[in-house]
Amino acid sequence: MELIEKIFKLKKNNTSIKTELIAGLTTFFTMAYLLIISPKILEITGLNITSTVSVTAITVFIGSLLMAFIANKPYAVAPFLGETAFIAYIIVSLQGFSVETALASIFICGLILLFMTIINLRTYIINQIPENIKISFCAGLGLFFIFIALKDIGIVQFTSKNIPLQAGNFLSLHIILGLICFLSIIILSAKKIKAAVIISIVLTTILGILFHDIKLPSEIISLPGDISSSLFRTDFSNIFNIKFLPVFFIIFILVNIDTSGAIIALDYRSEEKGNDCKKTMIADSLSVIAAPLMGTTTPGAYIDSMTGISAGGRTGLTALTVGFLFLLGLFFTPLILIIPPYAYAPALLYVGILMTSVITKIDFNDISEYAPAVLTISVMIFTYNIGLGIISAFIIYPLIKLFCGQKNETNITTWIMFVISFIFFMIYPY
Repeated sequence: MELIEKIFKLKKNNTSIKTELIAGLTTFFTMAYLLIISPKILEITGLNITSTVSVTAITVFIGSLLMAFIANKPYAVAPFLGETAFIAYIIVSLQGFSVETALASIFICGLILLFMTIINLRTYIINQIPENIKISFCAGLGLFFIFIALKDIGIVQFTSKNIPLQAGNFLSLHIILGLICFLSIIILSAKKIKAAVIISIVLTTILGILFHDIKLPSEIISLPGDISSSLFRTDFSNIFNIKFLPVFFIIFILVNIDTSGAIIALDYRSEEKGNDCKKTMIADSLSVIAAPLMGTTTPGAYIDSMTGISAGGRTGLTALTVGFLFLLGLFFTPLILIIPPYAYAPALLYVGILMTSVITKIDFNDISEYAPAVLTISVMIFTYNIGLGIISAFIIYPLIKLFCGQKNETNITTWIMFVISFIFFMIYPY
């Protein structure tokens, strides 16, 4: 007990072992769906799902361990669904690059983030990005998640006709169960039930079994999947290929914004606003370096950690608890693998709705602020390309401010990003 007190400074942070353990359990139940959704998304890249489930849990454990002992913060660290979906659906499936090349780029981004953190450049850049543009990134990602979720449930379908999209059959079992799952998540969340997502996924899967749409596995508990097929799959040979350079730039922007933005948001929620977050950023930078070597995408301080903070979590003991619980989940991989898209996609839909809600914070009283924000969101969704939307923001925002006579509302970082983004559009592999 004395050792735990000494390491995590519980009294100084006005907390106790019991409170921290409960907070960790709360965070775990809130984000346990990652063991299901992240591997399922990565499966389309060719990565072995059994291996990826193990890698996801180990990534959460290592990242949360780093956060606990380096920063002593109650922030669980896990792969971002946004990054995972972007790599799987855009970089690999749509643009045709290998997952090995994408993982290599994330590794390099981690090294750059660590260097930027050490020289205090990371938070400076984030703070220089206009607030309404940062909001549009979050809202755009949210809408993208919503679109992907609707597609996976079957509500939206691609078509080869003149109309690119069409509605699915709302009387189909998969759509009905998907909608039931979504409604369950919303109702339970409204009732402040912390494990709303995982409860709804489990209940929907049970319904699928009862309707004979899902076959039970031959075993419920098993040894963790072999991770050897996922380890060290990074391929650096194409990183500096002229066709991949724009993609690398997009990945770096996403990694920087997602990881740094999550830390800033969590610090604000845990009343640490204004405090030095350098140790926190060192911890998450090391996680970003380690994750692709194990075979998964960008991890960072997970926004779902807010539930643990709300439950009283104040120190790294909360994060450590989450990490150990994820390792325990590895022994239930057979159950995880039978969960269908209509049971886990509603969770992505829910996350997308939560992210999209920030759109209300955009300044709609100033067209020079909301026009580039709305355009950014629109480009993200209607081009089916998150990266193009982000880069377009760095082009249109300073131009609008310049021609509206508001050049004083821009800064040197804004114009540096403008130049880089302009070059990006010139070399992008259309």
